[in-house]
Amino acid sequence: MPASAIIRVRIRGIYATALTKIILDEGFQVVQPSRIIADRFHLPELRLPADVTVKTSDREPSELVVVGYGGKADRVLSALQRHLRYSFYWISRLPLHSTVKAVVKGRRGDKCIAEVGGIEAELLSDECTEGRHVVASVVWPGVKPFEEPRLVPGARVIGDYAIVYEQDGKPRVTISEHVRSTAKRAKLAALASLATSKGLSVHWRSSSQHADQDTLRTHLEDLVKALAEVRKRAEEGKPGKKYSTGEIVAVVRLSSVDKEYLDKVRDEVVPTIKFHHSTKSMLQSFSSVVDYAEKLKQRRIDEAQLVEAFLDLVLETYKQKHHVRILHVKPSGEVIELGTARLKNIYRDRDAVILILERTVKHRGVYDGLGAEKEPGDRIVTEINTREWSIKHTYYSASGELKGIYININTPPELFEDGVIYHDLEIDVVKTTSGETRIIDKEELDKVFKEGIITAALYEKALEEAQKAAK
Repeated sequence: MPASAIIRVRIRGIYATALTKIILDEGFQVVQPSRIIADRFHLPELRLPADVTVKTSDREPSELVVVGYGGKADRVLSALQRHLRYSFYWISRLPLHSTVKAVVKGRRGDKCIAEVGGIEAELLSDECTEGRHVVASVVWPGVKPFEEPRLVPGARVIGDYAIVYEQDGKPRVTISEHVRSTAKRAKLAALASLATSKGLSVHWRSSSQHADQDTLRTHLEDLVKALAEVRKRAEEGKPGKKYSTGEIVAVVRLSSVDKEYLDKVRDEVVPTIKFHHSTKSMLQSFSSVVDYAEKLKQRRIDEAQLVEAFLDLVLETYKQKHHVRILHVKPSGEVIELGTARLKNIYRDRDAVILILERTVKHRGVYDGLGAEKEPGDRIVTEINTREWSIKHTYYSASGELKGIYININTPPELFEDGVIYHDLEIDVVKTTSGETRIIDKEELDKVFKEGIITAALYEKALEEAQKAAK
């Protein structure tokens, strides 16, 4: 790959070591590495601005956030999908910080709704006349299917070091919280007058801390000129189109399987035991235990014994619980709680944890897929194995009569502090009391595959597991 084509990637968070190895192996360049990462990989501390950032989500430690320029972010995402094949992928519908020309649709409740190329978004404006054309910028792109993009009036352009934008009222200057030097922040604030004197607002990005004053001045002047050109094109152009490039935002919800893959990758760099990343993201109270086990592995203590001892410790804690929560992550990004179940039994089989749970039905209804009547007093017995791609729910009447079996197809469940969680794969298997066995909801699996939320590998695995369960 020629030097000019090299994609610069910044990596942050609890998966940084494994992701750095993947990114380097894929031929990308790692910039602005942390001191630990620079030491582990013998990297120069390159302070060049990143084309793409890959980091752990601040809100959900099982999610990666990928942010970057168009085609470059796409290439990094493609590389991640080659390695992390069993996770969910959501990609923004509109580029963040891009300038668009929206058509106002009118009010929906207390929101003003506008449309950009068939995508509906909330327009943060008091003026909401239907049919009005508005030059606006994307301040939230809408990543997961249930998330709505948000727009604000005014054009916007983004560069490596700064974002310059139009804003009603007094111009603002903001600086990334990652720029911690008081002297640097003062210089950035003063330099912003190149834009604020023209009525424009400026946000200095984290990479600005690494650039000299002359570079930043030229960069800001170029952005001011670019903004004027974008505004002119947008005003004269057709509605429903984008008039400045922004950044793609993607979220990757990591499955337990892909976290174990990252464990193996990390182990090629520093001693790492199985469940390292699951623990760091889902069982933080055991984080120091994993750190200690990895110190022992470094001293050539057998890893299998360390993993078994670690799981025994986790199980001792779980045995104190009377109830556990069952959460499943839908391909829509929503996290659904099936309810809190009584813990009837929990034990270990090598590196697998098996849980037997029971719930009592409180309301009337119909069991999905089975068509059997749901009545108060019914019992639902759930069998969970953390190495299996399915969960079995058996339904009994209050008197103990079998009402049917429902097998949920999902990624192998993970333990978290007070329950279990997994990626729901939509397709399921049911068995009625008459002995009929059916695979259901395959069309839902097809849909999320076509939408790009799951990879071809995960699609094929879900089908394989459904067929296996049906037999």
